[in-house]
Amino acid sequence: MEQTFATNLTRARLLRGLSMEELASMANCSKQAISHYESGLRRPDSSMQLSIADALEKDIDYFYNDANVAFNLHNVNYREGMLLSPAQRSKVEELASARLNDYLELERIAKELVAFQNPLEDIIINNTFEAEKAAKQLRKKWKLGEEPIYNISGFLEKKGIRILKIDFGFHYSHEGLSGWAEEKRVPVIILNARQQDLARVRFTILHELGHLLLEIQESLDMDDIERICDAFAGAVLLPAEILEQEFGKNRTAISMPELRRIKEIYGISIKAIMVRARVTKLITYESYQKWLTADYPDAAYGQYNGTEEPQKFLQMLYRCLSEKKIGFDKAAKLSGWDEAEFRQIYKQQVEF
Repeated sequence: MEQTFATNLTRARLLRGLSMEELASMANCSKQAISHYESGLRRPDSSMQLSIADALEKDIDYFYNDANVAFNLHNVNYREGMLLSPAQRSKVEELASARLNDYLELERIAKELVAFQNPLEDIIINNTFEAEKAAKQLRKKWKLGEEPIYNISGFLEKKGIRILKIDFGFHYSHEGLSGWAEEKRVPVIILNARQQDLARVRFTILHELGHLLLEIQESLDMDDIERICDAFAGAVLLPAEILEQEFGKNRTAISMPELRRIKEIYGISIKAIMVRARVTKLITYESYQKWLTADYPDAAYGQYNGTEEPQKFLQMLYRCLSEKKIGFDKAAKLSGWDEAEFRQIYKQQVEF
């Protein structure tokens, strides 16, 4: 019982972005007391439990329930027009919830549970033009400048967005999904584990980031919402100012070598570059349509050679192992591997 209370207390405090000292001040107790409660050495009396619950805006029952986290998908209609069946949606949510439980437990053990803050909070988006402005504001607030983002998944993980790769267990062509856990305190992006073009993966991550960050006008239909998230993703990947610097103004056409170079530097697909050129009016709509009829297969021209593999979970896992905060049995359980299989993988990493 003490450990359940300790686990939930630690999680609730970290998700609120509070230090032990800050919580102690709010609950009118000492930092040492909070440390003892979170380590399971002591359990607060009923009066202190109420003070802590009030400070963390939780019911008392929260601290005694199993520490399982419920994940809910967000915006489940997609740009391909495909829908998940109720059974498939339930399966994805169950898989994500199970993975998230392990992820958040490891964060608690490693003391790396990052409180997420939305840099675009309270900005209502009505159209793609406003999505473009939001992308520019995001780059400014996160101090990204106008340079290429070389590892989007790694950067977002540092900001408190959990990125999971999941094998859905059924054929589904969509690249990613997104959702929330812990009363909209934990944002989650799910990547389809199937093999994909890396430039497309980067666009998908930022498209789903748009779903998570943008407060989109409720009256808009799903097609409009998807266009807004696409515009946001494209503008984050390739700001209009960079596009103009690279291509100049009033182009009647853009050559494939130019497009290939931008793809390889900025990690954005050639089609997405051309869409950006049309949206920012570097080329006319007629020029864009003419380019579309040429039917250039994106994968045949240029490759982005960066990485977009989520790394935070494994980094925490190996660090907790090396610091002996967990053993191989616990590490294997958290990672979803058989212990013997995990030991072999770890051994190969050490030998390499």
